[in-house]
Amino acid sequence: MLASPGVLPDTADPSWAYEVKWDGMRVLATASHGRLRLTSRAGTDATTRFPELVGAVPGLPQGSVVDGEVVAFDPSGHPSFALLAPRIQRARVDATVSRPVTYVVFDLLRLGSSDVIDLPYAERRALLADAVPDGPRVVVPESFDDGAALFATTEAQRLEGVVAKRRESRYQPGVRSADWVKVPHRRTRSLVIGGWKARADSPTRLASLLVGTPTDDGMLRYEGAVGSGLSGAETRAVIDVFGDIATESSGFHGHPAPDQQRGDVLHWVEPLLVVDVEHLGRTANDLLRQPTVVRLRPDLTYADVVDGEGS
Repeated sequence: MLASPGVLPDTADPSWAYEVKWDGMRVLATASHGRLRLTSRAGTDATTRFPELVGAVPGLPQGSVVDGEVVAFDPSGHPSFALLAPRIQRARVDATVSRPVTYVVFDLLRLGSSDVIDLPYAERRALLADAVPDGPRVVVPESFDDGAALFATTEAQRLEGVVAKRRESRYQPGVRSADWVKVPHRRTRSLVIGGWKARADSPTRLASLLVGTPTDDGMLRYEGAVGSGLSGAETRAVIDVFGDIATESSGFHGHPAPDQQRGDVLHWVEPLLVVDVEHLGRTANDLLRQPTVVRLRPDLTYADVVDGEGS
């Protein structure tokens, strides 16, 4: 079940509960003989990526299915997607990882042999709290009544935002529902990389990413060039990948023209990489204003951006 982007519901409305929006990778976990089998949103097996979570909930009844996010916390206890990203990209990780992750579990789909998706959210959460006790590598976060207070607190703590959930809502697998509303603090969008720009005097050096929004015909609506936010290591990583996915023609509608004075060089790539971009609204030309890369999104694909994933 996916959350729809929106605004914080009226705090006076008691039909809503509120949770922290975590900065991690969405994962379903199925209990099997005292171990967890992890599945990503794309339907791939993620168990070998996070071996420290396999035995995280040994008492969960056989066949139970829970929903949550795998989160990497930095030394200060703050969620860090930058720390998590390398784990997402690797198909297998040694069980003795130096910086283990935590499974933040926020919903219950099946308890033992009983499906509970048709129960109201409030009842599922109560069952979840009993079925999954907090442990070294797993936590069931609290659900709050005061959305405005939680929103202010998460902003002060530099967390990603808040998710509001209707107390009477059922769990709808695969549906982006208005019963779950995500309210991020930053004006951030997940966009697809369709190319990159270099300067004529350094044709292999990344000057900016060319990003866009998927369109119905499988191409990209050009949203702008993003020249800041990537670390040196991230820049080198994407350049290496660009070499494998280069293409001769642009996949953009309305792609940018090279700056003739600077002699920009434009390179095109297949629309396989996703990046989160923070911006300050739009320019008069309807492009993103002062865009900055927030993070690479190896957990998302072109199809996820079509589906509205990201903030």
